[in-house]
Amino acid sequence: MQNTEPERKRTGATLRALREAYGIRQGAFATALEISHSYLANIEAGRKPLTPELARKAADALGVPLAALVLELETV
Repeated sequence: MQNTEPERKRTGATLRALREAYGIRQGAFATALEISHSYLANIEAGRKPLTPELARKAADALGVPLAALVLELETV
């Protein structure tokens, strides 16, 4: 998964959009991912990367394929 700023922002925006579409509050989602609320906020804002481990957890928690969150699956 690329760690460039545009990719972080795209991934964060996608994660936020999916979370909101499923009606999951940010705090509850952070708890499900076993990370802090502020760390999730930073991921969704594109300030922190969505790690491969967190990408898998997020996809599982949302019930979506990993490809819905990340572009480069071969490195995840």
